[in-house]
Amino acid sequence: MTDNEITFLMDEIILNMMKIKRLACSSGSWDGIRKSEFELLGVLIRSVNSDEKGMKVSELSRRLQITPAAVTHAINALEKNGYVQRFSDPGDRRLVLLKPTEKSKEVCQKIKIKHLEYLRSLIEYLGMKDSREFVRLQSLVVGYMEINLPKQASNYE
Repeated sequence: MTDNEITFLMDEIILNMMKIKRLACSSGSWDGIRKSEFELLGVLIRSVNSDEKGMKVSELSRRLQITPAAVTHAINALEKNGYVQRFSDPGDRRLVLLKPTEKSKEVCQKIKIKHLEYLRSLIEYLGMKDSREFVRLQSLVVGYMEINLPKQASNYE
């Protein structure tokens, strides 16, 4: 393979990844919930059972790998729209605990169903053979990135 062919392929990969990211994020929000807020709600819903007292902001921050300030910012919007409830920890009134509301569970389930319908239509569009090949290639890329991105990041330090 020539350098020109490799350069062309690199450009195509970059452009396609940028297009996928732009298209995937172009909807802005679902039912008034931004993508970042939806991810936060997903973690909260999966982590807190209805009989539990809730999750600390610091724990949510750790799981999402974002700052507590970013969690608080998202929680403010979600609480305002009735998707999250804040409680004080009965054992330590200084701690704020978070719980998803029934409204958030219903909306997230609705969004999940829409997302699965979209993926089903993508599989139907690609066909089974190309869908399997797409998954195989994605897995190869993820494997490559898991091994090589940490090495690449350390080269810039």
